[in-house]
Amino acid sequence: MPDHQPPPPPPANDYRAQVLLASRNLFQQRLRKIVGEAGGNISGCLDAFSRAVGKAHDMLASAQPLDGFDEAASLTASRLTLIGDDDLEVGIRLTEITTHLRDAGGRALWRSRSLYLTLLQRSTMGPDDNPVGPEAICEGLAAICAQYDGSTEQTFTVLDRIEDLLCRDLPALYDEINDLLTKLGVEPTQAQHPGARVTAPTRAAGEQPGSSAPRAASSNALLLLQDVLRHRSGLPQAPAGDQAAPVISLLDGTATVMLENVLDRLTALELRSTLSPGAAGEDEGLAPAPRPLKSSDLDLPLGSAETLTLDTMALIFEAIFESADLPETVKGIIGRLQIPLLKLAIVDPSLFANSEHPARVLINRMARAAVGLPLNANRDHPLCKRIADLATALHDSQQGSSEALGEALAKLEVLIGERDQAVREAASGHIRLVVAHEQAIAAEEAAENWLCASLARTRSPEIATFLERYWVRVMAAAAQAGGTDGARWQQDSATGGELIWSVQPKQSNEERKHLAGLASSLIKRIGSGLDEIGISRAERLPFLNRLFDLQTAALRGQAQDGARPAGMPPERRRPSSPAAKSGARLLARDGLQVQYLALPDEQEHVARSSSGWQVGDWLRFSLPEQEQKPLCGLCCWQSPSSPTIVLFNPDWGFAVAMPRALLDQQVRAGRAQVVSGIATFDIAAERALHLLA
Repeated sequence: MPDHQPPPPPPANDYRAQVLLASRNLFQQRLRKIVGEAGGNISGCLDAFSRAVGKAHDMLASAQPLDGFDEAASLTASRLTLIGDDDLEVGIRLTEITTHLRDAGGRALWRSRSLYLTLLQRSTMGPDDNPVGPEAICEGLAAICAQYDGSTEQTFTVLDRIEDLLCRDLPALYDEINDLLTKLGVEPTQAQHPGARVTAPTRAAGEQPGSSAPRAASSNALLLLQDVLRHRSGLPQAPAGDQAAPVISLLDGTATVMLENVLDRLTALELRSTLSPGAAGEDEGLAPAPRPLKSSDLDLPLGSAETLTLDTMALIFEAIFESADLPETVKGIIGRLQIPLLKLAIVDPSLFANSEHPARVLINRMARAAVGLPLNANRDHPLCKRIADLATALHDSQQGSSEALGEALAKLEVLIGERDQAVREAASGHIRLVVAHEQAIAAEEAAENWLCASLARTRSPEIATFLERYWVRVMAAAAQAGGTDGARWQQDSATGGELIWSVQPKQSNEERKHLAGLASSLIKRIGSGLDEIGISRAERLPFLNRLFDLQTAALRGQAQDGARPAGMPPERRRPSSPAAKSGARLLARDGLQVQYLALPDEQEHVARSSSGWQVGDWLRFSLPEQEQKPLCGLCCWQSPSSPTIVLFNPDWGFAVAMPRALLDQQVRAGRAQVVSGIATFDIAAERALHLLA
């Protein structure tokens, strides 16, 4: 670049200048690293490369930029000065590289241009005017060519290697620049009003740096989609803030007639589709698959604002129709609103700029109402019928009126609330089944703990065997009936303790008198406990007979044969319990089924931290170690005393109970997601932009 070129004035405020400098430094540093990987003895040229890139960035970021023709001519002149008059072939090659790099940058490059529009407070910026665009990079390549000590053929070889590296790494570089600018408070121009300022970003308490609202990101994706289509159509860049201005007010008489003609043709096309066989769903076999309506279907001229609107909406509806998350029936219902939304978008461009526009929210809430439906659901499904009725009522009303949209949205909210409540009520029996199962687990744990403590207090093998085989079951039943603080638990625990004491040798008259008075009531209480767990009299009789002998020996102060030292319980093999905590099992009762999952014992320490979802959300997740399609269900309940949650969908025929930590692990790993919060319209815009890029 010519040395006499004065440095550009800094941006209007200090913070903006710091942001611009940070972006410039990142741009230079990352490019130097990428280009340095090309080898070929260019290490001595890297300083010149960085300086040239920085100067080109500063020139394009000048507060008083030249118009597009003069600016391009100035960059070309500086490039020719660097490479010399005898190397025009290299100059042509650099021009080709510029084009290739622009293609490689894709969506991320377009977003950087939109962010720089805000940063530099400009209303327009040509594709060649981006301070971090391919033009600035090729200025640096020209500097390498000017200093490189080699033939033209060797220079081309070096350029080829550099081009390959840049095409590979530029999208990641632009993503990094875009993330930096976003974290520093810069937003795409289309999302702001004229005169928007870049200020240091503020965060809510606990918000992570760089986090942003999903709706804002989706809105920006839609505006970027229009930006790309506008550029490809040859339309001028829309000034910031103009998206909310009605188009009709900006049209002259001829353009108004053209607009009315487009709307009339859309109305005729809509009427024809409504009257076609299968349109109302009488014969679903004849109903065609929904397809997006494009400007070519109306023979609209390229480059018009109406064409841009139709093609933008076509890409969005195409993404909706290709979604794997919505049943075909629901896609068809949403497709019936395509023409009304097209009409609305033509006369009200704020639909593209405002993520809370009622028409966009309507599509999002219709998809939300259908969350969890089986993909093969047809129009006979009660939920599909209600969604279709809402769409028909809106379709037949005053097209796109705010009153009709508001009424439809209100009905959708009622529908969503009623459906979620019905799912929770349908899950109540499954929840009771889970509660009973976990109460049994807790009761068995309490009984096992009591047994371990009791076995350590007895020296009698017969008593130990009785406690392990029978009385631990009595204690589990007592815990399940009233908890470990209940009267039944206290009484049965005391009975077990007295049983242990009753067979120990009695050395004093007081102990012998106490045992003589206790024996009768003790036998009765033991009998009552065995009755509770269904032990027959024939099965218990051998023990009761042996107990009489043991107590008789205790009254005489005689030690028991084969007695073990106190504190040394007999070896025991704990039977496997059907309520063991780890693993997976099927709970079933009264025709209800629950797939019950639990953490393995070694993972019980897993934290119960949330991954951004809560009871009342619909989630898509997978059953571990089962090869089947992901499930989508409503999180209906979380236990107040354990980490277990219950997810349910009436179309499954069963419920799923699992620890919250297991679902959190799936969410963090990307194998599960909250689907009730997805904005279908906005996600479709992001998909369309990705495919277009």
